[in-house]
Amino acid sequence: MKNDNYIVNNDFVIKLRDEFDAELVKSMRNELEALSELTTNLVIDLSEVEFIDSSGIGAIVFLYKRMVAKDLILSVIGLGIQPLELFKMLMLDKTIDCYDDIESYLLKSLNTPVAS
Repeated sequence: MKNDNYIVNNDFVIKLRDEFDAELVKSMRNELEALSELTTNLVIDLSEVEFIDSSGIGAIVFLYKRMVAKDLILSVIGLGIQPLELFKMLMLDKTIDCYDDIESYLLKSLNTPVAS
């Protein structure tokens, strides 16, 4: 599976597809490690992910912890039915910023005051 990566407003976006499960996490091990080394905010686009399991959640939490340790932000956009239910059940939606789509994310990030 090919993931799309792009930059928007100096933030790195990775768009995943289909299932974010143990098999995908295993195949993405090197990419996940590289993502954890970013020096920009990270946005994970799950709008085309229909299913996420504990390995996918673990990968997101791993990246979240790495971003927070560097005073960076990890956000998730496009949570579908099953991923959203799991995020809510685990209360990750209370910890990780979740947005409906990239436009909502951009609107929020453009309206957030910058500390001086």
